[in-house]
Amino acid sequence: MKKIIVLLCCCVVTQSLFAQKCLDINILSLMGQFQVPGDAATAFGSCQTSKNDEKQTVITGYGTEYDQIEKTSKDNTQAFTMAAASSVNMTALGSQVQDAKALAAKMQSMSDDERKAYVMQMASQMQNSYMQNNAMSESPAVARLVMATQSIAATQLVPLQSEFDTKYRALIVQEDQEKAAVAAPKYNSCGAVDKEGMPGCGCVNALDGVYWKQIIAIVDNYNSQKAALLQSYLPRIKGLIGQIEYNIAKLHSGEDVKTATYKRMLVSSQSTAFSIGFVVLGGTIEDIRKSGSDVYVNKVNCDDLVYNLSCDHGSQK
Repeated sequence: MKKIIVLLCCCVVTQSLFAQKCLDINILSLMGQFQVPGDAATAFGSCQTSKNDEKQTVITGYGTEYDQIEKTSKDNTQAFTMAAASSVNMTALGSQVQDAKALAAKMQSMSDDERKAYVMQMASQMQNSYMQNNAMSESPAVARLVMATQSIAATQLVPLQSEFDTKYRALIVQEDQEKAAVAAPKYNSCGAVDKEGMPGCGCVNALDGVYWKQIIAIVDNYNSQKAALLQSYLPRIKGLIGQIEYNIAKLHSGEDVKTATYKRMLVSSQSTAFSIGFVVLGGTIEDIRKSGSDVYVNKVNCDDLVYNLSCDHGSQK
């Protein structure tokens, strides 16, 4: 889930740029395209595949829904970056880039928990700075609404996502432990069938098939739990994003905001809402779909007797 840390960091950095207006997007509507995939077989069934030179099935794409989430995430993340940078002069931008590089280098040595704590600290410091600067230049009513929006994003939405992330990562750890405990196939029972001592492909692929069926069962079990966890958090996350989008609409996407400070706060709130509501949760759906497909294709190749290439196809009559 490193994507989560990077995106939250980007949200913080975005606050220091001079975006003028929120993006013309409806995050809740975009989240409507989320469809949590079923089991590994179903996820694989949506994939695009091809055959390699060894006649093995290879996944070339994880389906149109996966691609749509990926495209929407990429396009809008890029749009937020462009909007934020649109009115930064080149001298200021150069300074920001150097600061961003230094920040990235510093965070490389941190653990996930340390990164999150550092990002939250930076957000708090910037929040205090916003409250102290330019407050008298903005309409009190507008300032209150912008600050309330920022508060929802920083003090409610981000901690809720962090709570979700902690539980999600715990499932991943448990899943990895169970998969590691599955015994690898032992091919000695297959014996040698030719002068080079190679076992028959039917035998070794059958053993591999048993192994991958066990892995698939574990992945299906945990992907089901991941999907249930996601569904339990979606209503609360959508509720907070709905409040943020409602406030942004009341401010006409930032057109009613006069000062750069409060414009930055509003765009930062929308960026955080999109990053958590769509990119992070969409990434969870991508993870479920990809992990299921990646293990199921091994079973397919076992069934086709081409998963294990260290065997004698000539012995199969």
